[in-house]
Amino acid sequence: MNRTLYLHIGAHRTATTSIQQFLRQNFFALQKMGYLNPFAAGRNVTLFNKIFAGEQDIDDLANDLNDRADAKKFPIHSFILSDEDICMREDLTPLARFSDHFNVKVLFSLRRQDLWLESWHQQNVKWQWNPALSHLTFPEFLERRQDFHWIHYDRLTQKLANLFGAENVTLRVFERQQMTGGPIGSFCQDINLSDATGFTEPPHVNSSLAPLTSELMRSLPLDKIPANRRRIIEMACTALDPKLSEMAGNGSRLLMDLPTRQAILDDYSQGNKAVASEWFGRDTLFFDGLPAAKEPVARQTLPTDSYALLEQVVGPLIHEIMNRFEPEAETNDGAQPQKSKAN
Repeated sequence: MNRTLYLHIGAHRTATTSIQQFLRQNFFALQKMGYLNPFAAGRNVTLFNKIFAGEQDIDDLANDLNDRADAKKFPIHSFILSDEDICMREDLTPLARFSDHFNVKVLFSLRRQDLWLESWHQQNVKWQWNPALSHLTFPEFLERRQDFHWIHYDRLTQKLANLFGAENVTLRVFERQQMTGGPIGSFCQDINLSDATGFTEPPHVNSSLAPLTSELMRSLPLDKIPANRRRIIEMACTALDPKLSEMAGNGSRLLMDLPTRQAILDDYSQGNKAVASEWFGRDTLFFDGLPAAKEPVARQTLPTDSYALLEQVVGPLIHEIMNRFEPEAETNDGAQPQKSKAN
């Protein structure tokens, strides 16, 4: 009998990083229950990049996975592969070959589009892997939202159903009241892991920063800095986040006003209703209400006065950056030692 392969494909900003940490931290505990996350990777982004680039043959991969499972101490009935970037791809047909070797089950989480867009903007600003998006203001970002085809959930779910069969696609609505046990507890339910006693559950990770912190990072050329050095600045901005959040004043994390939010949801409403009806047998996909009209929008403007900017933002940022470095040893007279020159 073929083993089951769970493909966890996103979407981004639905606790995917926490789920992948859960897979890594419980690599051996999962094997005792019959699950294998190959290569203990948590996130299998490199593997899927090779698959979609035509550099990894599915038949060879399937044989390798089964060989690895056969060699384990405990009987393995299921594999778990996770990469949220999969949902971004227009053509998912390369994954269909997995069905020749496994009982494929696709897992996908849906976050309400207005909330997802706010979070996705901040994520692009924070990590800056795509220069075309990482320096856009939020209104500019919204003008590009049709590029994010995968949050047209009706289109994506139909594509998945055509490839794997609707019975093999599990959708999860990313709302607290629709996730029993939170994101990780719901994930365990979706892979039919009924007993996670003794498993380690990681803390929530990769949270969005305050909007004013995101505005600071948007203004920085992080995409032009080597990754190891960029990480220092990211950590410094994260440490500065509470101060900037307080400086923003109203504490709001909303990036759009109610009319804008409603207009965006109207664009997705027909597709969301179709998904709600077809996949959940109800009229409404998302249960959480919209913010009240009086809810303030977050302040995303850094001080315009140069001295205020230096005092309130640049100075504290430099201080946090320097805190990331170990102080060099000093000589007895307090002077920094001279570095010897090579002969």
